[in-house]
Amino acid sequence: MLHRSKSCATEIMHLDDSYHELGLAPGSSDAEVKAAWRRLSARWHPDRNDSPQALQKMQRINWALKAIRQARAEPAAEAEDPAPGAEEFTVEHSVSLTLEDVVSGCVREVRGEVVEDCVECEGSGLQLQATECSECNGAGHIRQHLWFTWVSSTVECTACQGQGKTHQACTACGASGKAPATKYRCRVQVAPGAHAGDLLNVTANVQGRQRQHRLALRVRVELQPHEFFTAEADGTLRCELPVDGFAWMANRWIEVPTPRGLQQMKLRRGSLSYRIKNAGLPWTNTGEAADCIVTVAPMFPQEFSPEQEAAIDRLVSSNSGAAGTSAGDQMAAWTRLVDSWQDRRR
Repeated sequence: MLHRSKSCATEIMHLDDSYHELGLAPGSSDAEVKAAWRRLSARWHPDRNDSPQALQKMQRINWALKAIRQARAEPAAEAEDPAPGAEEFTVEHSVSLTLEDVVSGCVREVRGEVVEDCVECEGSGLQLQATECSECNGAGHIRQHLWFTWVSSTVECTACQGQGKTHQACTACGASGKAPATKYRCRVQVAPGAHAGDLLNVTANVQGRQRQHRLALRVRVELQPHEFFTAEADGTLRCELPVDGFAWMANRWIEVPTPRGLQQMKLRRGSLSYRIKNAGLPWTNTGEAADCIVTVAPMFPQEFSPEQEAAIDRLVSSNSGAAGTSAGDQMAAWTRLVDSWQDRRR
């Protein structure tokens, strides 16, 4: 069973209630569960829903998803009590997660194999039952002839070291002392909010060729580098992206990536840094997601095309002659001031 070092009793939800929370019938497929979670998240996420109940509803949706995934992961990672005499192995694995996996949680499958000692020879590679030494015929010594055939002496048999009996190679394991490897695979539930270096403990029973084994899996979490996000210790994400310079000047809306998908953001002429609340990773002590800080780089052409030059000329003309507007009035006042100065110089 999977254990996390950080857990909360209030996050435990009955399985039937979990399906009900997502609007599903018990036994719905993984695809249906994921689709329901995404649909409800899009509706109730505090970034999109100003309702006072939005945060609590979003937490219940996440807890429901976690309960369903954990229930589906346990049968593959946990078996009945091992038989008496079962051998226990401690195996280490690592799972590589994306930042998107950290936000939503995931299930990872780990695979490996267990190599046990041969039962027939108890791992020695030799038969347990000794047999008569074929070199000395069980005597423990052999007769050694000298130069003269009628003169001889006896010496200890080196094959059996004077015992008269030897242990032959184990035919069951080919004298290796090891039984054929037993393969295993287990599903590991990774809850939302996993950190790099987190250690997940999973126990499982595996039926080997000769006996049952109890596996103690130590699964370490690793995080993959992201294409455009960098994560800070508190879960704050940073992202740099190019934007159209004219859209930036015109305060247009653009779509920016977050681990939860694309999100609308309004550009502000003169501002290069923006903060999207709760669009980061759930690593804060409050249980909420951190923020995502977006830095934009307005991109302008090195040379304007004739069409752009004409458009800019029209903008300059319209701005200069827009009487009654702040910009137009200021430009008109400046023009009058310059004309007056010129007149005085003549």
